[in-house]
Amino acid sequence: MSAQASAAVTPDVAFKGDASYVRVGLFSRNFNKNVGDVGRLGNENDTYLELAPSLTLAEVDGVEYRLISSFAMSSTYKGGWAGTNNQRGDRASRNDENAGKSDNSDLADFSNLSFGLTQVYMRVTGLLDSDKDAAIWVGKRYQRQDSHVVDAYWRDVSGDSVGIENLSVGSGKFRATWVRRDGESVFTNKYEGYKVPTDSWTAKDGDLRPSKITNNIFDTSYRFSVGAESFLDLGYTFIAPQRYASEYSNYGYKMKDEVGNSHLVLARLDTKLFDCVNHTSALRYVRGSTAEGGYTAHTYDVHSQDDSSYNIDFINIGSVNFTDRIGMMYHTWFNFARTTNNIGDNDSRTVSRAFQFVARPYYKLTKMTRLELEAGMSTKSTASDDYVKNKNSFSNSQAQKLTLAYAITPDAGNAFSRPEIRFFATYKHYNDAHVGTYGNGFKVYDVANDENVKLYEGRKTETFFGAQVEAWF
Repeated sequence: MSAQASAAVTPDVAFKGDASYVRVGLFSRNFNKNVGDVGRLGNENDTYLELAPSLTLAEVDGVEYRLISSFAMSSTYKGGWAGTNNQRGDRASRNDENAGKSDNSDLADFSNLSFGLTQVYMRVTGLLDSDKDAAIWVGKRYQRQDSHVVDAYWRDVSGDSVGIENLSVGSGKFRATWVRRDGESVFTNKYEGYKVPTDSWTAKDGDLRPSKITNNIFDTSYRFSVGAESFLDLGYTFIAPQRYASEYSNYGYKMKDEVGNSHLVLARLDTKLFDCVNHTSALRYVRGSTAEGGYTAHTYDVHSQDDSSYNIDFINIGSVNFTDRIGMMYHTWFNFARTTNNIGDNDSRTVSRAFQFVARPYYKLTKMTRLELEAGMSTKSTASDDYVKNKNSFSNSQAQKLTLAYAITPDAGNAFSRPEIRFFATYKHYNDAHVGTYGNGFKVYDVANDENVKLYEGRKTETFFGAQVEAWF
Protein backbone atom coordinates (compact mmCIF):
# COMPACT_ATOMS: atom_id res chain seq x y z
CA MET A 1 0.00 0.00 0.00
CA SER A 2 1.27 3.45 -0.81
CA ALA A 3 2.19 6.10 1.72
CA GLN A 4 -0.72 8.20 0.50
CA ALA A 5 -3.07 5.28 1.02
CA SER A 6 -1.90 4.66 4.57
CA ALA A 7 -2.25 8.34 5.40
CA ALA A 8 -5.93 8.23 4.46
CA VAL A 9 -6.77 5.78 7.24
CA THR A 10 -8.34 7.64 10.13
CA PRO A 11 -6.84 6.95 13.60
CA ASP A 12 -10.13 5.85 15.13
CA VAL A 13 -10.59 2.94 12.73
CA ALA A 14 -7.02 1.89 11.98
CA PHE A 15 -5.10 -0.82 13.78
CA LYS A 16 -2.03 0.59 15.48
CA GLY A 17 0.50 -0.74 13.01
CA ASP A 18 0.23 -1.44 9.31
CA ALA A 19 -3.19 -1.02 7.71
CA SER A 20 -5.25 -4.02 6.66
CA TYR A 21 -6.55 -4.25 3.09
CA VAL A 22 -9.28 -5.99 1.09
CA ARG A 23 -10.57 -6.06 -2.48
CA VAL A 24 -13.26 -8.27 -4.01
CA GLY A 25 -14.90 -7.96 -7.40
CA LEU A 26 -17.11 -9.66 -9.94
CA PHE A 27 -16.73 -9.28 -13.69
CA SER A 28 -18.70 -10.02 -16.82
CA ARG A 29 -15.88 -12.12 -18.27
CA ASN A 30 -12.58 -13.62 -17.23
CA PHE A 31 -9.41 -11.78 -18.20
CA ASN A 32 -5.74 -11.61 -17.29
CA LYS A 33 -5.07 -8.48 -15.29
CA ASN A 34 -2.10 -6.24 -16.13
CA VAL A 35 -2.41 -3.57 -13.44
CA GLY A 36 1.33 -2.91 -13.49
CA ASP A 37 1.07 -1.78 -17.12
CA VAL A 38 -2.11 0.25 -17.41
CA GLY A 39 -3.58 0.78 -13.93
CA ARG A 40 -5.72 -0.96 -11.31
CA LEU A 41 -9.20 0.55 -11.63
CA GLY A 42 -11.51 -2.02 -13.22
CA ASN A 43 -8.53 -4.26 -13.94
CA GLU A 44 -8.21 -6.54 -10.87
CA ASN A 45 -10.26 -9.71 -11.01
CA ASP A 46 -8.90 -11.43 -7.91
CA THR A 47 -10.04 -11.60 -4.30
CA TYR A 48 -7.46 -10.35 -1.82
CA LEU A 49 -7.58 -9.95 1.95
CA GLU A 50 -4.77 -8.84 4.25
CA LEU A 51 -5.29 -8.51 8.01
CA ALA A 52 -2.74 -6.72 10.15
CA PRO A 53 -3.34 -7.35 13.86
CA SER A 54 -0.86 -5.91 16.33
CA LEU A 55 -0.64 -5.56 20.08
CA THR A 56 1.60 -4.14 22.77
CA LEU A 57 3.28 -6.92 24.72
CA ALA A 58 4.96 -4.70 27.29
CA GLU A 59 5.33 -1.01 28.16
CA VAL A 60 7.90 -0.07 30.79
CA ASP A 61 9.15 3.46 31.61
CA GLY A 62 7.89 4.81 28.28
CA VAL A 63 9.45 1.96 26.26
CA GLU A 64 6.92 0.08 24.11
CA TYR A 65 7.39 -3.50 22.87
CA ARG A 66 4.92 -4.02 20.05
CA LEU A 67 4.24 -7.13 17.99
CA ILE A 68 3.06 -6.37 14.44
CA SER A 69 1.87 -8.99 11.99
CA SER A 70 -0.12 -9.37 8.79
CA PHE A 71 -1.64 -12.33 6.97
CA ALA A 72 -2.80 -12.35 3.37
CA MET A 73 -5.10 -14.54 1.29
CA SER A 74 -5.58 -14.36 -2.46
CA SER A 75 -7.72 -16.22 -5.00
CA THR A 76 -8.87 -15.83 -8.60
CA TYR A 77 -11.68 -18.36 -8.17
CA LYS A 78 -15.22 -16.97 -8.37
CA GLY A 79 -17.91 -18.88 -6.54
CA GLY A 80 -18.37 -20.79 -3.31
CA TRP A 81 -15.82 -22.54 -1.17
CA ALA A 82 -12.16 -22.16 -2.16
CA GLY A 83 -9.55 -24.05 -0.14
CA THR A 84 -5.78 -23.89 0.17
CA ASN A 85 -5.48 -27.47 -1.09
CA ASN A 86 -7.06 -26.55 -4.47
CA GLN A 87 -10.53 -27.62 -3.33
CA ARG A 88 -13.41 -25.51 -4.56
CA GLY A 89 -17.12 -25.56 -5.25
CA ASP A 90 -20.03 -26.66 -3.12
CA ARG A 91 -19.03 -30.31 -2.77
CA ALA A 92 -15.29 -29.95 -2.09
CA SER A 93 -14.31 -31.05 1.43
CA ARG A 94 -17.97 -31.09 2.52
CA ASN A 95 -18.24 -34.81 3.30
CA ASP A 96 -16.09 -37.85 3.95
CA GLU A 97 -16.58 -39.22 0.45
CA ASN A 98 -15.08 -36.15 -1.20
CA ALA A 99 -12.59 -35.12 1.49
CA GLY A 100 -9.19 -34.44 0.02
CA LYS A 101 -10.47 -34.41 -3.54
CA SER A 102 -10.36 -31.44 -5.88
CA ASP A 103 -12.84 -30.49 -8.59
CA ASN A 104 -11.15 -30.29 -12.00
CA SER A 105 -7.73 -30.65 -10.42
CA ASP A 106 -6.06 -30.29 -13.80
CA LEU A 107 -7.18 -26.66 -13.74
CA ALA A 108 -6.29 -26.06 -10.10
CA ASP A 109 -3.91 -23.24 -10.90
CA PHE A 110 -6.89 -21.22 -12.12
CA SER A 111 -8.76 -21.32 -8.83
CA ASN A 112 -6.26 -21.95 -6.08
CA LEU A 113 -6.48 -19.99 -2.86
CA SER A 114 -3.07 -19.00 -1.53
CA PHE A 115 -2.32 -18.00 2.05
CA GLY A 116 0.73 -16.08 3.19
CA LEU A 117 2.43 -14.77 6.28
CA THR A 118 3.51 -11.33 5.11
CA GLN A 119 4.72 -9.77 8.35
CA VAL A 120 5.58 -10.68 11.92
CA TYR A 121 8.11 -8.55 13.78
CA MET A 122 8.80 -6.94 17.12
CA ARG A 123 9.33 -3.18 17.28
CA VAL A 124 10.72 -1.36 20.32
CA THR A 125 10.31 2.42 20.63
CA GLY A 126 11.37 4.89 23.31
CA LEU A 127 14.50 2.95 24.23
CA LEU A 128 16.89 5.88 23.66
CA ASP A 129 16.44 8.64 26.23
CA SER A 130 17.96 11.15 23.82
CA ASP A 131 15.73 10.09 20.91
CA LYS A 132 12.35 8.70 21.98
CA ASP A 133 11.08 8.41 18.38
CA ALA A 134 13.85 6.03 17.35
CA ALA A 135 12.80 2.40 16.97
CA ILE A 136 14.53 -0.93 16.45
CA TRP A 137 12.91 -4.09 15.10
CA VAL A 138 13.61 -7.74 14.34
CA GLY A 139 11.44 -10.03 12.21
CA LYS A 140 9.67 -10.33 8.86
CA ARG A 141 8.57 -6.89 7.73
CA TYR A 142 7.25 -4.92 4.79
CA GLN A 143 9.73 -2.23 3.72
CA ARG A 144 8.71 -0.79 0.38
CA GLN A 145 7.82 2.31 -1.60
CA ASP A 146 5.15 2.03 -4.24
CA SER A 147 2.61 3.67 -6.49
CA HIS A 148 -0.93 2.74 -5.47
CA VAL A 149 -2.39 3.42 -8.93
CA VAL A 150 -0.43 0.55 -10.52
CA ASP A 151 0.53 -1.41 -7.38
CA ALA A 152 4.22 -1.33 -8.40
CA TYR A 153 7.22 -1.00 -6.08
CA TRP A 154 10.32 0.99 -6.94
CA ARG A 155 11.97 0.15 -3.63
CA ASP A 156 11.26 -3.15 -1.90
CA VAL A 157 13.53 -4.56 0.79
CA SER A 158 10.83 -6.54 2.56
CA GLY A 159 11.76 -9.76 4.30
CA ASP A 160 13.36 -11.15 7.43
CA SER A 161 15.30 -8.21 8.80
CA VAL A 162 16.78 -6.28 11.67
CA GLY A 163 17.06 -2.52 11.67
CA ILE A 164 16.72 0.89 13.23
CA GLU A 165 14.53 3.75 12.03
CA ASN A 166 13.55 7.31 12.92
CA LEU A 167 17.00 7.87 14.38
CA SER A 168 17.67 11.63 14.61
CA VAL A 169 20.82 12.64 12.76
CA GLY A 170 21.24 16.36 12.26
CA SER A 171 18.00 17.81 10.93
CA GLY A 172 16.77 14.52 9.47
CA LYS A 173 15.92 10.92 10.25
CA PHE A 174 18.16 7.95 9.49
CA ARG A 175 17.24 4.31 8.98
CA ALA A 176 19.33 1.20 8.32
CA THR A 177 18.39 -2.44 7.88
CA TRP A 178 19.88 -5.82 7.06
CA VAL A 179 17.56 -8.19 5.19
CA ARG A 180 17.90 -11.86 4.28
CA ARG A 181 15.79 -12.85 1.32
CA ASP A 182 15.68 -16.01 -0.80
CA GLY A 183 15.53 -15.32 -4.52
CA GLU A 184 13.62 -17.25 -7.15
CA SER A 185 16.58 -17.52 -9.51
CA VAL A 186 18.47 -20.79 -9.90
CA PHE A 187 22.22 -21.05 -10.40
CA THR A 188 23.23 -21.94 -13.95
CA ASN A 189 26.30 -23.89 -15.04
CA LYS A 190 28.98 -21.88 -16.80
CA TYR A 191 32.05 -24.07 -16.52
CA GLU A 192 32.57 -27.79 -16.92
CA GLY A 193 34.45 -27.58 -13.63
CA TYR A 194 31.11 -27.43 -11.87
CA LYS A 195 30.68 -31.12 -12.66
CA VAL A 196 32.54 -33.59 -10.43
CA PRO A 197 35.40 -34.93 -12.65
CA THR A 198 35.54 -38.48 -11.24
CA ASP A 199 33.53 -41.61 -11.84
CA SER A 200 33.16 -42.35 -8.14
CA TRP A 201 30.10 -40.12 -7.84
CA THR A 202 26.64 -41.31 -8.80
CA ALA A 203 24.47 -39.28 -11.15
CA LYS A 204 22.54 -37.69 -8.31
CA ASP A 205 25.79 -36.34 -6.88
CA GLY A 206 27.11 -35.03 -10.18
CA ASP A 207 26.25 -31.36 -9.81
CA LEU A 208 27.37 -29.60 -6.63
CA ARG A 209 26.41 -26.04 -7.40
CA PRO A 210 24.00 -24.29 -5.00
CA SER A 211 20.42 -24.79 -6.14
CA LYS A 212 18.97 -21.41 -5.09
CA ILE A 213 20.17 -17.88 -4.52
CA THR A 214 19.88 -16.26 -1.09
CA ASN A 215 20.58 -12.55 -0.87
CA ASN A 216 21.88 -10.27 1.85
CA ILE A 217 20.36 -6.83 1.45
CA PHE A 218 21.83 -3.83 3.27
CA ASP A 219 19.59 -0.79 3.00
CA THR A 220 20.08 2.74 4.35
CA SER A 221 18.26 6.03 3.89
CA TYR A 222 18.28 9.55 5.24
CA ARG A 223 15.20 11.77 5.10
CA PHE A 224 15.26 15.50 5.81
CA SER A 225 13.26 18.65 5.18
CA VAL A 226 14.10 20.85 2.20
CA GLY A 227 11.21 23.26 2.56
CA ALA A 228 8.07 24.07 4.49
CA GLU A 229 6.30 20.90 3.29
CA SER A 230 8.97 19.19 1.21
CA PHE A 231 11.16 16.24 2.19
CA LEU A 232 14.10 14.62 0.43
CA ASP A 233 14.90 10.95 0.99
CA LEU A 234 18.35 9.72 -0.09
CA GLY A 235 18.84 5.96 -0.07
CA TYR A 236 21.40 3.32 -0.92
CA THR A 237 20.84 -0.44 -1.15
CA PHE A 238 23.55 -3.08 -1.49
CA ILE A 239 22.44 -6.54 -2.64
CA ALA A 240 24.97 -9.35 -2.10
CA PRO A 241 24.18 -13.02 -2.82
CA GLN A 242 25.30 -15.63 -0.33
CA ARG A 243 28.85 -16.85 -1.05
CA TYR A 244 29.57 -20.57 -1.19
CA ALA A 245 33.22 -20.55 -2.31
CA SER A 246 34.59 -22.54 0.65
CA GLU A 247 32.04 -25.33 0.29
CA TYR A 248 32.34 -25.71 -3.47
CA SER A 249 35.87 -24.58 -4.37
CA ASN A 250 37.11 -28.16 -4.72
CA TYR A 251 34.76 -28.65 -7.64
CA GLY A 252 35.72 -25.61 -9.67
CA TYR A 253 32.89 -23.44 -8.41
CA LYS A 254 33.41 -19.70 -8.94
CA MET A 255 30.43 -17.75 -7.76
CA LYS A 256 31.88 -14.40 -8.72
CA ASP A 257 31.54 -15.50 -12.35
CA GLU A 258 27.95 -16.54 -11.86
CA VAL A 259 26.24 -13.96 -9.70
CA GLY A 260 27.61 -10.55 -8.83
CA ASN A 261 26.60 -7.87 -6.39
CA SER A 262 24.12 -5.12 -7.14
CA HIS A 263 23.74 -1.50 -6.04
CA LEU A 264 20.66 0.72 -5.93
CA VAL A 265 20.80 4.48 -5.39
CA LEU A 266 17.54 6.40 -4.92
CA ALA A 267 16.57 10.04 -4.45
CA ARG A 268 12.94 10.71 -3.57
CA LEU A 269 11.30 14.13 -3.18
CA ASP A 270 7.90 14.47 -1.49
CA THR A 271 6.21 17.85 -1.88
CA LYS A 272 2.89 19.39 -0.90
CA LEU A 273 1.87 22.52 -2.81
CA PHE A 274 -0.92 24.99 -2.07
CA ASP A 275 -2.81 22.46 0.08
CA CYS A 276 -4.08 20.80 -3.10
CA VAL A 277 -1.13 18.88 -4.61
CA ASN A 278 0.66 15.89 -3.08
CA HIS A 279 3.57 15.02 -5.32
CA THR A 280 6.36 12.43 -5.25
CA SER A 281 9.30 12.26 -7.66
CA ALA A 282 11.90 9.49 -7.53
CA LEU A 283 15.14 9.09 -9.47
CA ARG A 284 16.74 5.65 -9.29
CA TYR A 285 19.94 4.05 -10.57
CA VAL A 286 20.57 0.31 -10.35
CA ARG A 287 23.82 -1.38 -11.34
CA GLY A 288 24.74 -5.06 -11.23
CA SER A 289 23.08 -8.44 -11.17
CA THR A 290 19.54 -7.30 -10.33
CA ALA A 291 19.31 -4.67 -13.09
CA GLU A 292 16.70 -5.39 -15.75
CA GLY A 293 14.42 -3.44 -18.04
CA GLY A 294 10.89 -2.80 -16.82
CA TYR A 295 8.92 -1.60 -13.82
CA THR A 296 10.35 -3.71 -10.99
CA ALA A 297 11.94 -3.23 -7.58
CA HIS A 298 15.44 -4.47 -8.61
CA THR A 299 16.31 -5.48 -5.08
CA TYR A 300 16.41 -9.28 -4.91
CA ASP A 301 15.69 -11.22 -8.13
CA VAL A 302 18.82 -11.87 -10.19
CA HIS A 303 18.17 -11.05 -13.84
CA SER A 304 21.62 -10.42 -15.28
CA GLN A 305 24.95 -11.73 -14.08
CA ASP A 306 27.17 -9.00 -15.49
CA ASP A 307 28.34 -6.12 -13.29
CA SER A 308 28.09 -3.69 -16.21
CA SER A 309 24.29 -4.04 -16.39
CA TYR A 310 22.40 -0.97 -15.28
CA ASN A 311 18.91 0.49 -15.01
CA ILE A 312 17.76 4.13 -14.79
CA ASP A 313 14.24 5.14 -13.70
CA PHE A 314 12.29 8.33 -13.20
CA ILE A 315 8.98 7.97 -11.35
CA ASN A 316 6.43 10.72 -10.80
CA ILE A 317 3.20 10.12 -8.85
CA GLY A 318 0.71 12.13 -6.86
CA SER A 319 -2.76 13.54 -6.43
CA VAL A 320 -4.22 16.96 -7.06
CA ASN A 321 -7.49 18.69 -6.15
CA PHE A 322 -8.36 21.15 -8.92
CA THR A 323 -11.57 22.24 -7.20
CA ASP A 324 -13.67 20.97 -4.31
CA ARG A 325 -15.35 18.62 -6.81
CA ILE A 326 -12.64 17.75 -9.33
CA GLY A 327 -9.45 15.87 -8.53
CA MET A 328 -7.02 13.37 -9.98
CA MET A 329 -4.48 10.67 -9.12
CA TYR A 330 -1.64 10.20 -11.58
CA HIS A 331 1.40 8.02 -12.22
CA THR A 332 4.29 8.20 -14.69
CA TRP A 333 7.32 5.91 -14.96
CA PHE A 334 10.21 6.13 -17.41
CA ASN A 335 12.73 3.28 -17.56
CA PHE A 336 15.95 2.74 -19.50
CA ALA A 337 18.11 -0.37 -19.09
CA ARG A 338 21.17 -1.97 -20.64
CA THR A 339 21.84 -5.52 -19.46
CA THR A 340 24.33 -8.27 -20.25
CA ASN A 341 23.87 -11.94 -19.50
CA ASN A 342 27.02 -14.01 -19.92
CA ILE A 343 26.00 -17.36 -18.46
CA GLY A 344 26.74 -20.46 -20.53
CA ASP A 345 25.17 -20.46 -23.97
CA ASN A 346 22.88 -17.58 -23.08
CA ASP A 347 25.31 -14.73 -23.79
CA SER A 348 23.20 -11.73 -24.73
CA ARG A 349 23.10 -7.95 -24.53
CA THR A 350 19.83 -6.13 -24.36
CA VAL A 351 18.79 -2.50 -24.44
CA SER A 352 15.26 -1.55 -23.42
CA ARG A 353 13.30 1.62 -22.88
CA ALA A 354 9.83 1.84 -21.42
CA PHE A 355 7.26 4.49 -20.54
CA GLN A 356 4.07 4.26 -18.53
CA PHE A 357 1.33 6.80 -17.82
CA VAL A 358 -1.88 6.40 -15.82
CA ALA A 359 -4.32 9.15 -14.85
CA ARG A 360 -7.43 8.72 -12.68
CA PRO A 361 -9.50 11.94 -12.63
CA TYR A 362 -12.76 12.03 -10.70
CA TYR A 363 -15.79 14.27 -10.37
CA LYS A 364 -17.62 14.52 -7.03
CA LEU A 365 -21.37 14.11 -7.58
CA THR A 366 -22.54 14.14 -3.97
CA LYS A 367 -20.90 13.93 -0.57
CA MET A 368 -20.42 10.15 -0.97
CA THR A 369 -20.58 9.48 -4.73
CA ARG A 370 -18.30 10.30 -7.65
CA LEU A 371 -17.50 9.47 -11.26
CA GLU A 372 -14.01 8.13 -11.97
CA LEU A 373 -12.18 7.76 -15.26
CA GLU A 374 -8.87 5.91 -15.45
CA ALA A 375 -6.80 6.05 -18.63
CA GLY A 376 -3.58 4.08 -18.76
CA MET A 377 -0.92 3.18 -21.30
CA SER A 378 2.48 1.53 -21.39
CA THR A 379 5.04 0.99 -24.10
CA LYS A 380 8.28 -0.94 -24.08
CA SER A 381 10.92 -1.24 -26.79
CA THR A 382 13.63 -3.89 -26.65
CA ALA A 383 16.68 -4.55 -28.82
CA SER A 384 19.39 -7.20 -28.72
CA ASP A 385 23.09 -7.10 -29.68
CA ASP A 386 22.67 -5.51 -33.10
CA TYR A 387 20.81 -2.40 -31.93
CA VAL A 388 23.80 -0.18 -32.79
CA LYS A 389 24.06 -1.44 -36.35
CA ASN A 390 20.35 -1.55 -37.05
CA LYS A 391 18.35 1.31 -35.61
CA ASN A 392 15.12 -0.44 -36.62
CA SER A 393 15.84 -3.58 -34.62
CA PHE A 394 13.76 -2.52 -31.59
CA SER A 395 10.68 -4.67 -30.96
CA ASN A 396 7.80 -2.81 -29.37
CA SER A 397 4.92 -3.86 -27.14
CA GLN A 398 2.08 -1.60 -26.08
CA ALA A 399 -1.06 -1.73 -23.99
CA GLN A 400 -3.85 0.77 -23.30
CA LYS A 401 -6.84 0.80 -20.96
CA LEU A 402 -9.87 3.01 -20.33
CA THR A 403 -12.21 2.53 -17.34
CA LEU A 404 -15.32 4.51 -16.41
CA ALA A 405 -16.63 3.94 -12.89
CA TYR A 406 -19.38 5.15 -10.56
CA ALA A 407 -18.09 5.00 -6.98
CA ILE A 408 -19.60 5.21 -3.49
CA THR A 409 -17.21 6.23 -0.68
CA PRO A 410 -17.40 8.14 2.65
CA ASP A 411 -15.60 11.24 1.30
CA ALA A 412 -16.02 11.58 -2.45
CA GLY A 413 -13.77 14.64 -2.53
CA ASN A 414 -10.75 12.68 -1.26
CA ALA A 415 -8.97 10.57 -3.89
CA PHE A 416 -7.81 8.07 -1.25
CA SER A 417 -11.11 7.77 0.59
CA ARG A 418 -11.95 4.15 1.39
CA PRO A 419 -13.94 1.94 1.59
CA GLU A 420 -15.10 2.38 -1.99
CA ILE A 421 -17.72 0.44 -3.96
CA ARG A 422 -17.35 0.73 -7.73
CA PHE A 423 -19.51 -0.09 -10.73
CA PHE A 424 -17.39 0.08 -13.86
CA ALA A 425 -16.85 -0.71 -17.53
CA THR A 426 -13.35 -1.33 -18.93
CA TYR A 427 -11.85 -1.43 -22.41
CA LYS A 428 -8.31 -2.73 -23.02
CA HIS A 429 -6.24 -2.90 -26.18
CA TYR A 430 -2.86 -4.48 -27.01
CA ASN A 431 -0.66 -4.30 -30.05
CA ASP A 432 0.58 -7.39 -31.92
CA ALA A 433 3.46 -7.97 -29.51
CA HIS A 434 0.98 -8.53 -26.67
CA VAL A 435 -1.13 -11.09 -28.51
CA GLY A 436 -0.49 -14.44 -26.88
CA THR A 437 0.24 -13.02 -23.44
CA TYR A 438 -3.25 -11.85 -22.49
CA GLY A 439 -5.38 -14.88 -23.22
CA ASN A 440 -8.39 -15.79 -21.11
CA GLY A 441 -6.36 -17.99 -18.76
CA PHE A 442 -8.35 -21.19 -19.33
CA LYS A 443 -6.90 -24.49 -20.49
CA VAL A 444 -8.16 -26.94 -23.11
CA TYR A 445 -7.52 -30.64 -23.51
CA ASP A 446 -5.19 -31.66 -26.35
CA VAL A 447 -6.56 -35.09 -27.34
CA ALA A 448 -3.67 -35.97 -29.68
CA ASN A 449 -1.00 -35.43 -27.00
CA ASP A 450 -3.16 -36.35 -24.00
CA GLU A 451 -2.43 -33.15 -22.05
CA ASN A 452 -3.96 -29.90 -20.90
CA VAL A 453 -2.65 -26.80 -22.66
CA LYS A 454 -3.29 -23.10 -22.31
CA LEU A 455 -4.91 -20.97 -24.98
CA TYR A 456 -2.12 -18.62 -26.03
CA GLU A 457 -3.79 -16.89 -28.96
CA GLY A 458 -4.92 -14.05 -26.75
CA ARG A 459 -7.04 -11.09 -27.82
CA LYS A 460 -6.08 -7.67 -29.10
CA THR A 461 -9.03 -6.06 -27.32
CA GLU A 462 -11.04 -6.82 -24.19
CA THR A 463 -14.25 -5.19 -22.98
CA PHE A 464 -15.98 -6.09 -19.73
CA PHE A 465 -17.94 -4.59 -16.85
CA GLY A 466 -18.32 -5.36 -13.19
CA ALA A 467 -18.42 -4.24 -9.56
CA GLN A 468 -15.72 -4.14 -6.92
CA VAL A 469 -15.11 -3.11 -3.34
CA GLU A 470 -11.74 -1.88 -2.01
CA ALA A 471 -10.89 -0.86 1.55
CA TRP A 472 -8.03 -0.43 3.96
CA PHE A 473 -8.63 -0.35 7.67
